[in-house]
Amino acid sequence: MTDRNAVIWGAGRIGRGFIADLCNAAGYQLTFIDQSVELIAQLRQAGQYTVVRAVNAAERHDQIVNNYTALLVTQSHEIAAAILAADLLAVAVFPQDFPDVVRQLAPGLARRQKERPDIALDIILCTNLSHAAVQFQAHLQETLPPELQTYAAKQIGVVESLVIRMVVEPPADFKAREPLLVWTNGYPELPVDRRGFKGKIPQLPGLRLVDDMQAEEIRKLYTYNMCHAVLAYHGARRGHTLAVECLHDPQVRAEAEGALAEVGRALQLEYGFGAEEMAHWNENVLRQTDNPTLGDTVVRHGADPRRKLKRADRLVGPLLLTHNHGLPSPHLIRAIAAALCFQNPADAGAVYVQQRLEEANLAAVIRELCEFTDDEADLVKTIAQAYAGLKVSPF
Repeated sequence: MTDRNAVIWGAGRIGRGFIADLCNAAGYQLTFIDQSVELIAQLRQAGQYTVVRAVNAAERHDQIVNNYTALLVTQSHEIAAAILAADLLAVAVFPQDFPDVVRQLAPGLARRQKERPDIALDIILCTNLSHAAVQFQAHLQETLPPELQTYAAKQIGVVESLVIRMVVEPPADFKAREPLLVWTNGYPELPVDRRGFKGKIPQLPGLRLVDDMQAEEIRKLYTYNMCHAVLAYHGARRGHTLAVECLHDPQVRAEAEGALAEVGRALQLEYGFGAEEMAHWNENVLRQTDNPTLGDTVVRHGADPRRKLKRADRLVGPLLLTHNHGLPSPHLIRAIAAALCFQNPADAGAVYVQQRLEEANLAAVIRELCEFTDDEADLVKTIAQAYAGLKVSPF
C-alpha cells in the first residue's frame, strides 16, 4: 500500500482518463470525488477500470486503475479526511463548478490548517480555461472564512495546467463490456505552471514544468486547435467525414502543414520557442491527429465557425500573430476563407455565418465575424479574395 495520496475532484473523462492515469503510474492511492451518484456507484461496484492509451491504430496500451476510493460530494466528513491526508489534489471540473468545489473543500482545508498547518497542499487545475488559477483563487478568497484565507494564501498552491490528451467516446463494443473504460490518445505530457506550487513538486510521469503558461496556452490553441479547424474546413469542401481522411488527402494535409509552419515561425518570434522544438511540436500535432481510433469528425472539428472565426480564436489569432511579425500567411488566409464556406444545417454557428454572407457585403461580414479593426483592411481584402477563389475551386 502506497503512503502517497491524491484526491481527484471530478471523476469524468479527464479525471479518470488522464490525471488518475498519471497518479496511478506514480503509485498514488486515489480518491475520486464527484457529484454523480450513478458514476460513484459504478466506480465502487466495479473496483477498477481501464484506461486505453491508443497512440495510433497499431499501438495501444491498456492500464488498469484499481487503487481508489470513490466519494460523493455530499460525504463531507470523508472528503475532509481525504483532503487532510492528501499529498496532491487535482480539480477536473468545468469552471462554472469552481464555487461549489471551493465550498465543499473548505471543511478539509480547515482540518489541514488545524492538524497539518505546516504542510502545503497544491491544487492542480485541469480545466479548459485561460487564467483558471486567478478565478479559482478568487473563489477561495470569497468563500473561505478570514482565518482560512490567510492559511490558504500561505499553504495552498493553485497550479494551472494544460490538458492536451484527448479523451473520446470508446467504441460501442468496448463500452458495452466495460462502461467505465476511458479511451484516450495516450498523450503523455501535462504542462503545469511551475510558479503555482507551494509545496514540493510531485514526481508524476509526464509532468512538464513551464514558466510561461500563457505561451503554452497560445501555442496549443494556435497549433492543435488551428490545425484541426484547417483540416475540417478544407476537408469539408472535399467531401471528407473524418479528420484522418483529411490528413490522408495530400492537398488538405498540405494546407494544414503550411498553416502550422506559418504560425510556428511567429510563435518562435513572439515567445522564444526554438526552431527545432517548434518543428517537433508541429510534427506531434499531425501525429496525434492522425489517429483513426479516436473517430474525430469534420463536423466536430469544424463546429461553430462563428465562434472559431473570432479575433482571439484559433484561426484569426494565428493570422494576426504572423501579420504582426511581418510574415506571409497564405495558408492561414485560405483557412479562414474555407471556414466562411463551411455549411452544416444542424450547426447554428455555421447557419449564422451563411446567413450573414447572404445578407451583407462580403468585406463587412469578414470584418464583423473576425473582429478586424479599420487598420486591418488589408487582411479583410486578402481573405475576401481567397474566399472568391475557393468558391471557384477548392485550392
